[in-house]
Amino acid sequence: MKPTAETNLIIKREEADGSRTNRFPITDCNYHSVATGVFSSQVVRCFFASLAVFLTLLISSAPLRASADDRGMVGIVARQIFSETQPNHRGVLAVMHVVQDSPAAKAGIHCSDFILAVNGVPVLGREFSEIMNKEINGPVGGTVRLTVARFDGSKSEITLVRTPFPPHANPPSDPFVYVVPGIWSSDPRTPFPLSWAPTLPYHGFVDLFFSPNFDQTDSPEYHSYVIFMSLEGKQMLSAEQLQSDMLTWFRGLAVERGAANKFTPDLSKVSVTYKEDSAPSRTLGGAATRAFSGTETIYDTHGKIITLNSEVRMISGCGTSNNTVFFFGMSLEPRNGDTWKQLDAIRDTFRCSR
Repeated sequence: MKPTAETNLIIKREEADGSRTNRFPITDCNYHSVATGVFSSQVVRCFFASLAVFLTLLISSAPLRASADDRGMVGIVARQIFSETQPNHRGVLAVMHVVQDSPAAKAGIHCSDFILAVNGVPVLGREFSEIMNKEINGPVGGTVRLTVARFDGSKSEITLVRTPFPPHANPPSDPFVYVVPGIWSSDPRTPFPLSWAPTLPYHGFVDLFFSPNFDQTDSPEYHSYVIFMSLEGKQMLSAEQLQSDMLTWFRGLAVERGAANKFTPDLSKVSVTYKEDSAPSRTLGGAATRAFSGTETIYDTHGKIITLNSEVRMISGCGTSNNTVFFFGMSLEPRNGDTWKQLDAIRDTFRCSR
């Protein structure tokens, strides 16, 4: 079943205002025709996503007040519904995924429930990121009181106690393993061809993870993220080919970000440079690897040109697997900055499993 026009409007609005990269669609849930008497006077078609089980935190964009080690979650992934009754079009929150064995799951919250209020304050008209980061997520052990509505019209008050974020782990069917801290957010695994760069001629998939303060322009973590990309076959990319491919990637991303955030990118300002490390031999996770470093001058979601420092590892096959895995670490911080300690730690969890 394809999304309705109303559904696309809901998704587009939330992604334009609150998502990490403004490009990945929500997938995999059933449609429901919802009589929204408790929300508005109209009938809204909502398209919900049941994201991968390892996706454990809410996509958000406001600074978390707890330290990284103290941040906790209640175990729900949500989106904000487009509302024509609100001047800023921000409606109630729709639960799209409930993490197994989380506080929300144990309390009986389900995919397709609606959150009307948090700690007694209605969510209508309020900023999604503010609700997520300042009220729902927060210090481990803290309590959150949700007013939850269901399709039968019933409402209930549910109090949840935050628990630590479980780490992200890739599917066991992969010929390699990696671990990303649970407080980092992620996008669903994306197969090639990529929607923002469909001309890249590869087969495989991309996993993206974003630092806790990825969206905060005043944070040293701003726009810091990692990519694990697995391509079929033994890909022996040169620095020039890697540079060309990532230029296609970031120019396509600039077009999508511009469309979502109402700016027109000048693609001539997007640039990528890479050079290969001349070290004679390297390994990562039990496999031979080549190392590259460089910069990427790109558009952020505010239409501003920024330059990221980037390091890449190209791992040629794990065991007998006919694949090539790329690790990308990217940050505005210089290579000796503290954020790179986090990026390097994630990189070093990579292991070939067969």
